Amino acid sequence: MNFKFLLIIVFSLSISCTIFVCDSFADSTNVSFHNLNKNKKYTSLSFGMGLSYGNNPSLKNFIQYKIPDYGSLTKNEQLSDFSSGLDFFLGIEKQIKNSYSVKGEYSYFLKSYNVSLYPQYNFSYNSHQPYLMFYYIIPQEYSYLKIGAGTGYIFSNLSVKEFGHENNYTAGGFGFKTEIILNAQIGKSFAGYLSGNISKTFLSNLKDSNGNVLLTSGTNETVNLSSLSAGIRLGVEFFFF
Repeated sequence: MNFKFLLIIVFSLSISCTIFVCDSFADSTNVSFHNLNKNKKYTSLSFGMGLSYGNNPSLKNFIQYKIPDYGSLTKNEQLSDFSSGLDFFLGIEKQIKNSYSVKGEYSYFLKSYNVSLYPQYNFSYNSHQPYLMFYYIIPQEYSYLKIGAGTGYIFSNLSVKEFGHENNYTAGGFGFKTEIILNAQIGKSFAGYLSGNISKTFLSNLKDSNGNVLLTSGTNETVNLSSLSAGIRLGVEFFFF
């Protein structure tokens, strides 16, 4: 998958959607978030997509032993320690006090590893990531700045394709994330969503459908998808007061 190409498409659609909805919402009845939030706490719905940059040391090690003559490749031809992935997210947030909120979030994450000189090998995985997040809110007249952290249980699937033959492996585990969000008001109940996050995941060993653990050739080390990553997100958020 060409992540950069897909990223450009989705970001372009997001911006176009934002402009369209902005035109629909912007009118003379606009009221600032500060005034709307004086006597009522909000519930919000957010969605969008993001780009993360992270490592998968165990998986990278597995690939290095899987591909023939990997050690003879130049540095530029080998896999980088850190690489990009995409996630699509949806969240429902409830303000519980003036300066605090809680959010339930689901994201779908995609990432692939490929060595250009060996197109017959493909390694990709996806993850279902439900999180429970807690935020400290810093309200402004026309925006919210939120600083938060949370945890969730992750379900992952790894696909290993080799000369047209595909094997699948699954794993689960926990993730921990910190995030800073800026919601800039666009309409009466509508805002942009821009955030940065850092996450760490701890996933179990990958197994096939028969319960066999995936091992690295030559070393017999178990393989997992644990990762440390940093990312950005772009989306929209609707507020209901």
